[in-house]
Amino acid sequence: MGAVKFVGPLLFFVTSLFCMVNSYPDLDLSHIGCNECALKKNDFFSRDKPVYQCKGCCFSMAYPTPHWIKKLMMNPKNITSEAACCTARSSELVKVQNLMVRNHTECYCDTCIYHKI
Repeated sequence: MGAVKFVGPLLFFVTSLFCMVNSYPDLDLSHIGCNECALKKNDFFSRDKPVYQCKGCCFSMAYPTPHWIKKLMMNPKNITSEAACCTARSSELVKVQNLMVRNHTECYCDTCIYHKI
């Protein structure tokens, strides 16, 4: 009988939680904890003057490879993925304590290098 008293409130809590999460259909949870692609100051190299790096998230997606496409592949894969990475559009070389470092000046989302291969 004690177990029934415990399961009732637990079931109510789980149902309520599900209803709350389901009531936000436009909520995109894929980028939680990852900011938009932008220039960020690199604290390690920014000693004499500020040095910036491109950091952040763009887009990635994985889905099952259609059967007819797998037949055309040299090395068939079950999962196909697409991704765009935060990349520097332009940069300039700066000298930081006898070390040449690239200071990014503009960022954008582009195809990741490992997806071009």
